[in-house]
Amino acid sequence: MHERELESFARRLGMWLRSLSLTQFRNYARLEWRLEPRVIMVYGGNAQGKTNLLEAIAYAAMGHSFRTSSDRELIHWAAWQDPMPFARVIAEFVRKDGPVRLELALVAEGSGPSQSILAPETAPIRKQARINGIPHRVLDLFGQAAVVLFTPQDVEVVGGPPVERRRLLDLLIAQTSPAFARILAAYQRALSQRNALLRRLQEEGSDPAQLDLWDESVARYGAPLMDQRARALQAIARYAEDIHKALSGGEPMLLRYVPSLDPFQAEGQMALGVLTWGERLQEVELRETFRRALLRERSQDIRRGTTRIGPHRDDFRFIVDGVDVGLYGSRGQQRTAILAFKLAAARWLASIFQESPVLLLDEVMAELDGERRRYLLRALEDVEQAIVTTTDPMLFEPEFRERVRRFVVRAGFLREER
Repeated sequence: MHERELESFARRLGMWLRSLSLTQFRNYARLEWRLEPRVIMVYGGNAQGKTNLLEAIAYAAMGHSFRTSSDRELIHWAAWQDPMPFARVIAEFVRKDGPVRLELALVAEGSGPSQSILAPETAPIRKQARINGIPHRVLDLFGQAAVVLFTPQDVEVVGGPPVERRRLLDLLIAQTSPAFARILAAYQRALSQRNALLRRLQEEGSDPAQLDLWDESVARYGAPLMDQRARALQAIARYAEDIHKALSGGEPMLLRYVPSLDPFQAEGQMALGVLTWGERLQEVELRETFRRALLRERSQDIRRGTTRIGPHRDDFRFIVDGVDVGLYGSRGQQRTAILAFKLAAARWLASIFQESPVLLLDEVMAELDGERRRYLLRALEDVEQAIVTTTDPMLFEPEFRERVRRFVVRAGFLREER
């Protein structure tokens, strides 16, 4: 199919990744990869570069790695022998309203021809983003494309620390709204300033009224975060309930948002749960409730030197047939719960973008039993493009292997299997 025909085809179907270009990224010294709107399989041994491909795609779409918080780890080891170490990812997505080219470059600051070889653990990294060739903030990448990623490690999110569940939900919401990503960043800055002042008041005393300004800022940015999280989780839960029933043989699943601040209890009302915020509490009311709660907890916050309520302490739980599977569920129940959540999130993103997201599946088939494997493969029929990695293509049915486009990767080199 010619490129012009592919673009016309995509306008009818939706979102897909047309090309991926990597320079000095992970174990890829150089890669130029052309793709089509279909299911694509990438297979090879462990540590050959399969997951690195999915990481690069998600990195371009969101500006964050799902595997590391250190950008310097993304730069190819051999690049550190060059005078100016750098890495670059360019991903071109095709959407109904046309293509969008997302670019991220990582440059070691302070490097240059006169500099000695830089150590990866000490070199500061500057991240540069471009959208359609125009410089942008990294946060502006959100909303340009939508991806949903499945990894074997996802099961740890269900029973792991709340920060992982918050991060999962925040990244999903940010893909639908660059404004959410900016508000989250602003909230984190305001929270950091308030905590710094709390520690100073704890050590030196002085007038607690100095916190008024930061209370206002934390409440102003925190209220929309809590509101959007609650609304998003409610929407995802509607899809997740039916999906989980299909995966588990009929067991219902509830996604329960657990805020550190229940606005109804804080106001002396009967708590009906945060999923009713949008119906009962406007954002301006939530902001004022939050501000008053910060004032009420001020003395305790000073004593502990930290802010104890707010969206940075919120959580959400996976409740299956009345049981919190993060606390009491088996490994299999947790795996089913996160699979249902991810598939529900894909449907939710599709409802917002009016085109399905790109699905990235990293070695998930080996973690699933036959029935769940078949359900996931059926779900691929609802998307324009999915990229599946595996060490063993024989985990897939012969009919599936025949109809997908297959690539093999070895030591950072990718070639199509004919």
